[in-house]
Amino acid sequence: MLNHTSRPVKVDVLRTFMEDLLKAESVGFDEEGAKIIADIHLESDLRGVSVQGFNHLVFTHLQKYYEEKKADPRARPTVAKEGPSFALIDGNSGPGPFAALMACDKAAELAKKSGIGVVGINNSHDLFQAGIYAERIARNDLVALVFSDDVVPVVHPLGGTEPIIGSNPLAWAAPTGGDPFLIDFTPCVTLPTYVRYSQMYGEKMDSSLVTDKDGNPTDNPHDVCTGIGHSLDIGAINPGGNKGYGMLMMIDFLSGALVGANMGMDHINKKPSNKGHLMIAISPDAFGDAATFKAAVDERIAAVKNSKKAVGYDEIRMPGEGSFARRRKALEANEVQIDTMCWDHSIKLARELGVEPPVID
Repeated sequence: MLNHTSRPVKVDVLRTFMEDLLKAESVGFDEEGAKIIADIHLESDLRGVSVQGFNHLVFTHLQKYYEEKKADPRARPTVAKEGPSFALIDGNSGPGPFAALMACDKAAELAKKSGIGVVGINNSHDLFQAGIYAERIARNDLVALVFSDDVVPVVHPLGGTEPIIGSNPLAWAAPTGGDPFLIDFTPCVTLPTYVRYSQMYGEKMDSSLVTDKDGNPTDNPHDVCTGIGHSLDIGAINPGGNKGYGMLMMIDFLSGALVGANMGMDHINKKPSNKGHLMIAISPDAFGDAATFKAAVDERIAAVKNSKKAVGYDEIRMPGEGSFARRRKALEANEVQIDTMCWDHSIKLARELGVEPPVID
């Protein structure tokens, strides 16, 4: 980013600061809830995924609680329906991670008993980085699939111009002899967060990624939907061709229609918004056994990594490897990098909320 700088912040300092912001009287989290949400955001910063970390908390997440009052920070999820291999969780309009963590554990429990566990969530909010939940399931020696329907439509359909589809993240994971194989992405070509970044830093967009309100390629981020607020009379993010478009729509169906949640423009037009997620856990024991499965996965990964490398590449890496490596490095250093503009904004925000900000060098 143009003029983009970051500053180091100690892990424990950042965690405590996030907890304090969440526990501010006008925000409303209790001690337990603040710890859960702070840890989820911190996990993203440890992995170098700042768009779902402290940045997201400061610029987006807190607004739902102390300004817009869209979510209830004290609400806890409940199981609305359950069978031998499925469950439906009502998020009760509480924070998304509360319901998502419950769903992960319920899906794993069901899969251990029945071979598969499919758990839907409705009446919920953003779960943030989907890969965290897929990893949680995979560390139980289970294959994981996570889907989440986005509440702010920012993507245009293939052949259309209006932002009427969410960025709809997904994550898949498989257990191995070490860290899980983990893939976590949105099918569209970029995120609304990067549109906001480009606006903040005065940077132009890659015109192959976004279009203006008439469907023409644009490099002006101010012509594009940012995910903060919504209008049909503005540009949108490209869906990523036929494959991206199809996946975005299927995620709508899986984490929207299937679980009784809203999709697309219903998130804007129906109040309150009803956000959905879907977690699937599959036990290798249903087809063989976990040890054999993991050995086969490890062998396949090794074969791919040991194949001929392209010019300029020292190694072939698997999805998730970089994230896990960054996490280990950050924990060893007890330090993460936080965007300077974000940090400065957080200090101002803290004072507005009556929270004493940390003093760092």
